[in-house]
Amino acid sequence: MSRVIGYLIDGSHERGFKLSVWAVVFLVLLGLSTWLVSEQVASSMRAETQRSLAGYEQLRANLLSTFTEMDRRLTQPACSPAYLQEMRRIAFLPDGINELLYAPNGVVRCSVNSGVLDVPKALGAPDIASDNAFDMAFWLDIDLDFLGLPGLTGTLAQRGNLAMIIPKQPLPTSTPRWMDQELVFRFGEDVWKHREGRSGIYAEALQEEGPARFAMLRGVFYQVSCDTGGIHCVAGRSTIGQLFSFGWLTVAVALLVCGLVAAWVARQVYSIAQRYWSFEERFLRHFEKGSVICAYQPLLDLKTNIATGCEVLARWKDVDGTIVPPDRFLPIIEAHGLTERFTGMVVGHAYADLSMRLPKGIRLQVNFNIFPQDLDASRLIPLFAPLLSEDSPFKVVVEIVETAEINPETAQVEIERLRAADMHVYLDDFGAGYSSMHNLAALSIDGVKLDRSFAMAPHHSVLSRMLDHAIDLVQASGRSLVVEGVETKERLNHLRASGVVDFAQGFGISRPLLIDAYVAYLGKHGPRPSRRPTLVA
Repeated sequence: MSRVIGYLIDGSHERGFKLSVWAVVFLVLLGLSTWLVSEQVASSMRAETQRSLAGYEQLRANLLSTFTEMDRRLTQPACSPAYLQEMRRIAFLPDGINELLYAPNGVVRCSVNSGVLDVPKALGAPDIASDNAFDMAFWLDIDLDFLGLPGLTGTLAQRGNLAMIIPKQPLPTSTPRWMDQELVFRFGEDVWKHREGRSGIYAEALQEEGPARFAMLRGVFYQVSCDTGGIHCVAGRSTIGQLFSFGWLTVAVALLVCGLVAAWVARQVYSIAQRYWSFEERFLRHFEKGSVICAYQPLLDLKTNIATGCEVLARWKDVDGTIVPPDRFLPIIEAHGLTERFTGMVVGHAYADLSMRLPKGIRLQVNFNIFPQDLDASRLIPLFAPLLSEDSPFKVVVEIVETAEINPETAQVEIERLRAADMHVYLDDFGAGYSSMHNLAALSIDGVKLDRSFAMAPHHSVLSRMLDHAIDLVQASGRSLVVEGVETKERLNHLRASGVVDFAQGFGISRPLLIDAYVAYLGKHGPRPSRRPTLVA
């Protein structure tokens, strides 16, 4: 999971991220378009097969109406001249049926065009029995030679004692070129006979019928429509190749539109993801107790060469598990007014670490950074209360980080209240930011921490030469002096030789350490319980 999150928050993957989103969106749009096209094709095929079937529905309606007329009007003796005369009248009805027969028990005895047969024609067993919704039996492709039509075949329908020859009705010639059709005559659920169109489509359709969206995957679409009696059925078939051959331009436009829309969506998603996974947004979403961790940088007492204290330095654990230094998130904390909450989290974390792990019988100076806007004793004292108890092994020092200008008058009042609560106050980063000699002289602070730029400056540089002057200036004020940013043994020895620097810290002494490593460091370089050294105020 952390790898996925790391990929999302790493700005170097912009192109890959956009391409991935584009591909996903394109495939989704393509799938949606395919589904819509599949449904449209299925709907069009359904309409076409039903349109083709409409002629057979009409033919069946004509059959039924003709049978009804014959039942109503043929009242004379069967095959008599009057009977045949009335049959001829019925044959002239505008329904396209003009060969009517009298065929009791499946034996044709007379017809409109042939009159009374010399030899009655026994039809035999019907291909479709009369046990259907229309009570009609059917004989398919019978030889019409007995009616004086040698070489011709036809379909004969019978209801009761009456029958008729059904005129052949081919499939419509206006069927779309992108679809093939077949007409079948069904004898039952699993028995049918090809009548018109391309043979085999109906059999294939019975095997492949299913949701239209799967048809696109198979590369072929099927559609079957049957009349209300389930006798005539029209099956349609269309392949991807047929569809593309007549709609390639539409396909090309659809692909282009999908690509353009996917590109637009990819840009929008990336923009949203960029905002959502920006460092500031991640920090604000996960700014909680468990995300802030503390490191402890030893403070070395240059007079005793013992690490008698530490500065608590906050780190933040990013959502991908990486540890983020404070220079990245402190501006966010200040911008969103979270400074006091942040200080409380750091104090709580440090107290939990140190109170559980600190060796018994020693006293430790613990320095915390506070923001100038939080210099309010009424709010700070409760935050530090756990470390200020009467039997506390901690000496609490708050270092005012001068990221904003300090009002000496109001600051002096708060500093005095903090000192009255047994808290010590230092000015941090003296010589940089808003630090000034006026604050050094006007505020009743306990100590000063020189900005790290002095100690880290190369030898013989202007800042390096100013270091001794800054030390003299702080010494003249009578404040305790801490020099941070000590990177080398040479610089440490120089500060120790000055005789006026109280504390030093920096990578030349020790890097900031997590609690386990810091406790181990104290075991080697810290005060011994029996000595309980007096810390410099």
